Amino acid sequence: MSDKLTIGRYELIEEIGRGAMSVVYLAKDPDIGRSLAIKLLKHDLVEDDEYRNLFLREARAAGGLSHPGIVTIYDVGIWQNRPYIAMELLEGVHLDDFLSEHGTFSISEALDLAQQLTDALDYAHNKGVVHRDIKPENILVLDGGKRFKITDFGIARIEHQFLEAENEEDQTKVMGTPAYMSPEQISGNETNFKTDLYSLGVILYKITKGELPFQAANYGAMMQAVLQQNPKPLNAYSEQGFIWQSIIFRLLQKNPDLRYRQTEELITELNALSEEIEQERKGIDSISFVSMRARWAISLSSLVLVVMALGMIWVYNKQNTLMNQLVYDYGSSMAQIISSETAEPLLLGEGVALQAITVDIVENSEILYLSIRDKDGLVQSSSVQNEIGKKYNPSKNSELKNNKGNARIYENLKDFTQEAFLFDTPISFQDKQIGFASIAIGRNNLISATRSSLLAMIIWMFVIMLAVFSGVYWLANKFTQRINKTRQVIKDIRAHGQSDIIKIDTHDEVGRLQQEVNDLTHKLAGLTKTQHMSTGEVDPSLDDLTEIDKTILLDYPEKSSESDKDASN
Repeated sequence: MSDKLTIGRYELIEEIGRGAMSVVYLAKDPDIGRSLAIKLLKHDLVEDDEYRNLFLREARAAGGLSHPGIVTIYDVGIWQNRPYIAMELLEGVHLDDFLSEHGTFSISEALDLAQQLTDALDYAHNKGVVHRDIKPENILVLDGGKRFKITDFGIARIEHQFLEAENEEDQTKVMGTPAYMSPEQISGNETNFKTDLYSLGVILYKITKGELPFQAANYGAMMQAVLQQNPKPLNAYSEQGFIWQSIIFRLLQKNPDLRYRQTEELITELNALSEEIEQERKGIDSISFVSMRARWAISLSSLVLVVMALGMIWVYNKQNTLMNQLVYDYGSSMAQIISSETAEPLLLGEGVALQAITVDIVENSEILYLSIRDKDGLVQSSSVQNEIGKKYNPSKNSELKNNKGNARIYENLKDFTQEAFLFDTPISFQDKQIGFASIAIGRNNLISATRSSLLAMIIWMFVIMLAVFSGVYWLANKFTQRINKTRQVIKDIRAHGQSDIIKIDTHDEVGRLQQEVNDLTHKLAGLTKTQHMSTGEVDPSLDDLTEIDKTILLDYPEKSSESDKDASN
């Protein structure tokens, strides 16, 4: 080929690819200086109207699509009786080559591919275009695996109303790649957008597991496998892995009605899984998750703790008030007795008698101080010897706390080794005030009693809280065990499509949930049996074709409506 060979206004530079029905060249548009790809129908197919029509169909199908996930068509024409398509030139590799070089995809990587391809297919389906040959060879990998584009709409079925005439084509011919063809497509039945979803499922299975869901040595065996075998489970060990497997297995359902009803439904599930994986990557799940056993036990124990603490504070304050009231009564009574006993000696000025009475009274361990003074404030007797004969000097830091009868009660005294109440009461003789008596009563015994009571309440509170925590934890543990048993059944269903029936011991809300899971298990049991579809007679010549990842055109005899029905065991 000459360097100056042109097709229309395009200059061909070199061959860069070759497919089942076309050759792709690197070309240049000199008018705008843009490099592009030119796809030409092969020489030996130019005179074949069938392949010629298929090639032109690609131009009509892909030319009306404009999406980031679909290769852009610039121009369509005929050169020397050979149809050609001018399309976007992309620096990338086919998915099968990328997979051979880099190995299988992680779930996150496969999910990214699935989201991009599903979005592109959803766009094409909404435009009335079904690809019908989705396979790795028709997917370009760009930017090292960050972007993916669908190409080769050469056998796409146009369902748009302005191309209704195409519905009259010969339905006895089926074109596609057996390894990626849906059961309805490979058996010559009617196809729709769910055919593309099935092929996408095969791709996702392959990039995840590293092999096709159905293994066969030739076309004939592959067709039998697609129609009569079920894929092996993926190596799913995580929650996300089970969800990913369930998505792929739903795409691979042999009955189209069991696949996704709309492409948007698949997009929703893929986005939900992507968000879950992103949350796990950020560590949100590991931080926010708290076992129900711990959460319930801690919550109820905390509630009990708060209620008991509030009750304990109320009881403590009430008890402290009552204790103080007892001291007030005791101190007031002692002050009145002392006032009565010391009135006559004070009036007669019998200091020795007053001092003897004072010494006898302060021998009581609860009485810290006692002094008797006349009406002029001179101390006549005192438990503190150096105060006798001096002017009474009350404590500067004392605060008037209460009045009980004629006695004034002070607290916050700093003159003693312990906290005390000071009772100051007048001494009267025949209704005449002749002096005052001051008596200090210690609070150590009162404080010790209230603290002992408080400690007992605290210990009792923690004993009750521990009992509540243990009881709730035990109950929650029993509840969680039942939930975990149910979750395990759901995981088994995801992994294997079936599971053992849960034994229901208690007919409560969890029991109802378990019954629903059992009903689901029964329902899925029929769906997860090996599904078989009728293959009819397979052309023996297909056994000689071993390149099962290449596109072929099959001829099927016309079938009656009875033969179009799927059969299952």
